[in-house]
Amino acid sequence: MVWSGVQQASGPPMVGRHAEREAIGRLLDAVRDGLSGVLVLTGEPGIGKTRLLEYAADRATELRVVRLTAAEPETGLGFGALHRLLRPFLNRTGRLPDPQRAALDAALGLVPAAPADRYLVGLATLTMLSEAAAEQPLLFLLDDAQWLDRESAEALAFTARRLHADSLGLIIAVRDGLGDSGLFAALNAHSVTGLPESEARALLSFGAGRVDTTVADRIVAGTGGNPLALLELADALAAEQLSGITPLPDPLPVSRLLEGHFRRLVHALPPETRTLLLLLAAAPRTTRA
Repeated sequence: MVWSGVQQASGPPMVGRHAEREAIGRLLDAVRDGLSGVLVLTGEPGIGKTRLLEYAADRATELRVVRLTAAEPETGLGFGALHRLLRPFLNRTGRLPDPQRAALDAALGLVPAAPADRYLVGLATLTMLSEAAAEQPLLFLLDDAQWLDRESAEALAFTARRLHADSLGLIIAVRDGLGDSGLFAALNAHSVTGLPESEARALLSFGAGRVDTTVADRIVAGTGGNPLALLELADALAAEQLSGITPLPDPLPVSRLLEGHFRRLVHALPPETRTLLLLLAAAPRTTRA
C-alpha cells in the first residue's frame, strides 16, 4: 500500500487516454469539493489500468491516497483484502456504533465471535471511511480487483454505492472476464481499450525508436493497441526485425501475463467450447474460416 498524498508515475509517458484522464480529473475535483466519486476501470491485462491509477495518485494533491493491490493467493480468505484496506484506520473502531463495531471486529478476526453480519460490515466500512475522509479527503486506488475475496468485494461495493458527500473517491481496476460477479455493475464503469493506431505507433516508437512503417502496422494490428504488448514487443524484437530487414516471427510472441489471462478465460469456458477452440487452433491455417 501507499500512504502518501502523491505517487510519482513510472515507466513510459502516458499516451492518449484523454477520456480516462478527464474522468479521473472530474472525480478528484468532486472529492476536493467535499463530494464523492467512484470509477471502475475494466480491461484486459496490459491495457493501462495500473498506469491510470498511477496517474490518479500523481494528481491527487491535497488528498490522502491509500492504494491496495488485491492478491490472487488471498482470493479465498474472507475479508482478507478488507483488513489490508482498513488497517490504517482500525484505531477508529471504538467510534463505531456497537453493532457495527462488533460485526467488523468479528469479520477481521479481532475478537472471537460468530460469522459477521455482512450488511453491518459494509455499514461499518462506510462509517469508518467517511469519518476519516471528513478530516482529510481520501482517495482509494484498488488494483487487480478480480482477486478480491468475495466478502471484501461485497463490503467495498456496498460502500461505493452509498457514497455521496463524503470527500471520498474510489477508483477500481479490474480485468475483463475475471471480475466481480456483478458486484460493481451498478457503479460508474469505463472500459479501457487498445490505443488508437496513431497513439499506438507513438508508444511503439518510444520503446523501439524508429520502426519500419509496414512493421509498425503489423505490430499495432497484432497487439490490438495493447500498451504492454507494444512495449514488450519493442523490447523483444531485434533491431533488424523492427527495421524490416528480417521478417517478424509468425505469430507475434505473447507475454506471459497476456498468455496467462487468456488461459484463464479458456479454462472458464464449457468443455465443449474448449474442445472446439482446440480443434480450430490445431487446424491448418488455410482451412480456418
